[in-house]
Amino acid sequence: MAHSFSLGGYELSPKDKPPVFLAEIGGFFGQDVGLASEMVQRIIAIGQANRNQPMVLKTEILHDAEICLPGETLETYASKDGRVQKENYRKLIERKVLSLSNYAKILRNCTDTGTPFIVSVYDFKGADFACEMGACSLKIASANLVHIPLVRHCASKDIPLILDTGRATLSEVERAVLVAREAGCNDLVIEHSPDGHPALPKAHNLRILETYSDVFSLPVGLSDHHTGIEMLYAAIALGAAVVEKGVHVAPDDLDIDISHTMDLCDLGDVLNKVHDVWLALGRPERDLGVPIEGVIGTSQRQCLVAAKNLVVGDRINLDNVRFAFPCRGIPVQDWDVVLDKALSSDVSAGLPIQWNDVG
Repeated sequence: MAHSFSLGGYELSPKDKPPVFLAEIGGFFGQDVGLASEMVQRIIAIGQANRNQPMVLKTEILHDAEICLPGETLETYASKDGRVQKENYRKLIERKVLSLSNYAKILRNCTDTGTPFIVSVYDFKGADFACEMGACSLKIASANLVHIPLVRHCASKDIPLILDTGRATLSEVERAVLVAREAGCNDLVIEHSPDGHPALPKAHNLRILETYSDVFSLPVGLSDHHTGIEMLYAAIALGAAVVEKGVHVAPDDLDIDISHTMDLCDLGDVLNKVHDVWLALGRPERDLGVPIEGVIGTSQRQCLVAAKNLVVGDRINLDNVRFAFPCRGIPVQDWDVVLDKALSSDVSAGLPIQWNDVG
C-alpha cells in the first residue's frame, strides 16, 4: 500500500482522493516579472473557481547562471508546430535567470492569498529561499536526480519532495529515494518524465507509473511532456496521484519547454476533465444498492411471457414462451430454474408468467 501524505493541503491517495494538478509556469515568462505575476494571479483565480479539483501552482527558482558553464554547448527545442531552434545553453540560462528578490515578488501572489506552491530548485540557495517563502514542496528536476548533495539538502527541509525521474534508470531512482529517506524525508512523490520535449506518444512508457508504485510504495505522478493533454488522463487511469502540466499565455511560441504547455485559458476546462476522469474510475466493482447521481432512464431486463394461451399442466419451454421488457414476471435469468416446469395456473397469451403460475 502506497505511503499517503498531503501536498499543499491535499491528500495523495488516488483511490480515495482526486489527483493534485500542478499548474507549471516554470520559466515561461522569461524575465518578465509582471507577466509572471499575471499568470500566477490567473491561476489562483481559476483554482478558486474549481475547488472540486485540487491544484497547486508550480514554478522554479533559477537565480544563478553559474549553474551552467560557459562554452559551446547547444540546447535544442521545438514548437508545437515542429519549428526547431538551437541556442547556446549558457545564454539560454542567462536570459531566464531572475534575482531572488524578483522571485519573492512573484511568489507573494501566493503567500498573500494562502495559495500553495511548489518549486523546482537547482542549488542550495534556491532551495533555502523557496522554503523561506513557504513552498509546500520542493522538486528535484530530472537532470538533478543524480545530484546527491542537492537531493540530500532538499530532503532535510521537512517538507515533501518530488523526484522527477527523467531518463534515469530504476537503480538511479532507487538511490535518490534512499538518499532522501536517509536525510529524513519519507514524503516523496516519484514523478515520471517522458523522453522528449515534446514527447511523442510512443516515448511515454506510462506503465512505468505502475512500476514505480509497486517498487517504492510511494505516490507517483506524471510531468506531462505531450503537446496535447490526453496523457494526463491516461496517467490518472494508471494511478497517478499528481499530474503536472505547463501553462502559458502563448503556448505556440518557440522557446524552451513551451512545446508541451497548454493555453492558460484552457486550465479551468482541463481541471474539470481531470476531475471527471478520476471520478469515472469509481470502484473496483458495482454497488447495485447505491443510486448513481445523474442517471437518466432505467436498466431494463426481460421476463417470461406466454407465447400462446397456456393451461394448467403445460410445461414451460421455448415453444410456448417468449421474452419481453420490462421484467414484470419471472426474470429471464431464472430460465433454467423453470424450464420444463408444469404450470399450476392458466396464463393467457401475451401475459407475463408469474412465480405462482409455476407448480
